[in-house]
Amino acid sequence: MTHNTDTPPLKKNTFKLTFGLVLIFVLFAFLNIPILKTIWENSFDDGTYSHAYLIPIISIYLYYNLAKIGQLRYREHVSVLPVLLVIISAALLFVMSSAQISLGYWAATLAILLSSIMLIYRTSWQLIFPTLFLAFLMPGWGLLTAILQKVSTNAVTFLMSYSGIPTFVEGNFVTIPAGVFEIAGGCSGLRYLIVSLAISSLFSFLYIKNTKKALLFFTVAILGALITNWIRITALILIGEYTDMQSDLMTDHNVFGWYLYIPFMFLLFMWGNKLADHDLFSTATINTTSPNSTFPARVNIFILCLALIASSTALKSLTLNDLSSSTEISEIQPIIKRYTTVEKIPSTTANASDIYLKYFFNGTLGQGKPTAHDNIYIPLGWHEIGEEVIGDWNYITIAKQNRVALIRYSFDINNQKTAYVGAFKKQRIKAALTGQSKTYLHWQFSHCSNDCMLEKGTIQQADR
Repeated sequence: MTHNTDTPPLKKNTFKLTFGLVLIFVLFAFLNIPILKTIWENSFDDGTYSHAYLIPIISIYLYYNLAKIGQLRYREHVSVLPVLLVIISAALLFVMSSAQISLGYWAATLAILLSSIMLIYRTSWQLIFPTLFLAFLMPGWGLLTAILQKVSTNAVTFLMSYSGIPTFVEGNFVTIPAGVFEIAGGCSGLRYLIVSLAISSLFSFLYIKNTKKALLFFTVAILGALITNWIRITALILIGEYTDMQSDLMTDHNVFGWYLYIPFMFLLFMWGNKLADHDLFSTATINTTSPNSTFPARVNIFILCLALIASSTALKSLTLNDLSSSTEISEIQPIIKRYTTVEKIPSTTANASDIYLKYFFNGTLGQGKPTAHDNIYIPLGWHEIGEEVIGDWNYITIAKQNRVALIRYSFDINNQKTAYVGAFKKQRIKAALTGQSKTYLHWQFSHCSNDCMLEKGTIQQADR
């Protein structure tokens, strides 16, 4: 039997039933502030994830309404599967955060939240979805950017072939008589794709029960997001050509994309209403029987607290040194924005003008590591003219005006050096199994008299 109104006992117990959710999220947030900071910096402060502010609100709304219809019920006893999932998720979070693998600890964050909810509450699809919905605010979606850029470039090339405008495409650059357009990361269409996935999954969860209808709705939402972006880029190129690149849209074109995307969303929802075959909160069978327990089982709370404390990144950060600001220790140095300390080491060669710097990173989250994406190993004002890997070092020949120099750098953890980012990531994961997260960057600079071959040989000889 279905009901459209809550029974008095459910109204009375709604807040008690959501106590477990508050416990999980508040405890996790308190114990993992460093992870929340990385999510904020890479998601909420990024224009691609401008929708992120709404995601937690929607999840809270879903859980509150599930509590109102009696779909949130506490576990009265320990269940083996949720306990194992919590332990595995906590271990994954500990390893990934110690190794500073961003995608790893963001995924582990979602996993530990989901497994914790499964530990405290009886599991159902309705229970799982609101937590999985938080995936749309995680920054890991950037992995799709390069693929979407390539697809967008091919699509725009095809559309421009019908415009009659001479078009030359090289890489992500589209050249027309009026100028050059770059299909950069912001033009990949990732922001529209994420929003389409989020709203189509939410709409399907609430209103579409038939699997085939839900998949059809998903497909149209994804294709609509991609096609909208292709039309946006093509329209901007055409506007640039016909206005001789003088239109205001040449500098502020993101809003233009939403003008195209929002009408599509209205049409999508109009069509979605015809596919809708139920309303989760108004037609769901309400559990009118009062739950046996209005608070989580104590043993489950104990297991949850133990797992969260053991994997806490906030508690671990208390044992690490604070990051220092970048200081000028040499006239010539790489651009390393976040590190703990840096030491100037006596040169291993006979050349007194050589510079050897050893950067130390204490393992704090937030990309403070030797392989951070914004680390620039070539000194300011110099440019690369050659690169090769020899042994554990990456050698780069650089030039500035009529001067030539040689730099080399290596990543180090547990006194094991490597020149490769991928190999260094594997080393960090292995070291993280023992809680080791301290890393180093070795960087050396040498002036060259000619092509740097002599200096390269001298440095290698000094290493032996």
